[in-house]
Amino acid sequence: MISIPQTFRVTLLSGVLGTLILGAIDPETVTAQATSPEAGATYTLQPARIEPYERTPLFANIQGFVRKTRTGPVDGSGEPKAIAEIGDEVSEGEVLAEIDVPELREDLAQKEALVEQAAAELLQATAAITVAAKAVEAAESRTIESEAGVVRARGEYERWNAEHERMRQLADNGSVTGKLVDETLNQLRASEAGRAEAEAHVAAVQADLAEARAKVTMANADEAVARVRVKVAQAALGRVQALLSYTQIRSPFAGVVSQRSIDTGHFVQPGMSSQVPMFLVERIDTLRVAVDIPEREAVQVQKGNAAWIQIPAIGKEELQGMVSRTSWVLDPASRTLRVEIDLPNPERRLRPGMYAKARIELSIAPQTPTGN
Repeated sequence: MISIPQTFRVTLLSGVLGTLILGAIDPETVTAQATSPEAGATYTLQPARIEPYERTPLFANIQGFVRKTRTGPVDGSGEPKAIAEIGDEVSEGEVLAEIDVPELREDLAQKEALVEQAAAELLQATAAITVAAKAVEAAESRTIESEAGVVRARGEYERWNAEHERMRQLADNGSVTGKLVDETLNQLRASEAGRAEAEAHVAAVQADLAEARAKVTMANADEAVARVRVKVAQAALGRVQALLSYTQIRSPFAGVVSQRSIDTGHFVQPGMSSQVPMFLVERIDTLRVAVDIPEREAVQVQKGNAAWIQIPAIGKEELQGMVSRTSWVLDPASRTLRVEIDLPNPERRLRPGMYAKARIELSIAPQTPTGN
C-alpha cells in the first residue's frame, strides 16, 4: 500500500491507471479509493467513457436506388435536404433517405384495384342475398295463396259431388230428369279438374319456394367467399404497403446522425451484418457513462449508489448522478463489472466518445441481482 496526499489510498493492481498517476512507479495498475470526510464513506475512482443512450445502425430492408426525396429540415438555401447529413439532429420517425422501387408502386396500384374489385363483389353478393330473400318471401306468399285455392277447389268439388249424388237419387225416384243429373256431373268433373289444378299449382309454387331458399343459401355462400376475397386482397395490399414502408429509412428515435455511407443514386439491398450501415443514429438527450469496476470492488457497487463524473473536456466541475444499472456479472476477460450512470444532456454539452473520470460511492452490503 502506498500513501498519497489528500487521503487517497492507492492499491496496486493490473492495468494502466497506476502508470498515469504515479509516473515512474513500477506497479502494473492502480485503483484509487477516496475516503469521504462524511461518516468515513469510501469511493472508487475509475476512468470512464461517455456513450450514447442508444446507438442504432440502419440498413436497407429492400433493394433499390437512393433518391432525393427526404422531407425534413431545410438547409440555408431553403431546399429540402435530400439525404440526412452527419451531425443532423433528427426526430423520432423522421425520414433520413428514401429508396426508389418503381415496381412496388405499380404493384401497389394493382393491389389497390384488386381491393376495390373485391369490395364491389362483396356488395354485389350482399345485394344478391337481399334479392334472394325477397324471392323467398314472394314464393311463400304464392304458396299460401295457392294452398288457399286448393282449399276452395276441394270445397267446390265436395259441393258438386254431393249435389250430383242428390240429383242422381232424385232421378232414380223420377223426381228430376236425367238432364239435371248430367249437368251436376259436368259441374262435378269441372270442380275435380279445378281441384287437381290447384294442387298442381301448390306443388309448382312449393318448388319455386325451395329454389328461392336454395338461392338464398348460395347467395350467403357467395357473400362469404366475397368477404374472404376482400381479406385476401387487403392482405396482399398490406404486404405491398409494408414493403413500401421499407423504402423510407426512418430514425428510430430522436438523436443525431453520426455516420452516413450512402449518396444519391447508390444501389442498396437488404443489409447484412458484415455490411456498413446506411446511417448510424445515436440518442444524445441522455447519455450513459460506462465504468469498468475492478473485481475487488465489484460487490460494493450497487444500483442507486451516488456517483460524481468529471469530464476534462468541459472543465473540472463534477456532475452528480447515481448508478443506474450494472451488468452484475463480471467480464471474464478483464474481470471487471460494467457500471452505467445515466446523465441528462439537454444542452448537448456532452458528446459520446468523451473521456471521463467517475467517483462512485462504495456500499458495505454485497450486491444482489434483485431489482437491479
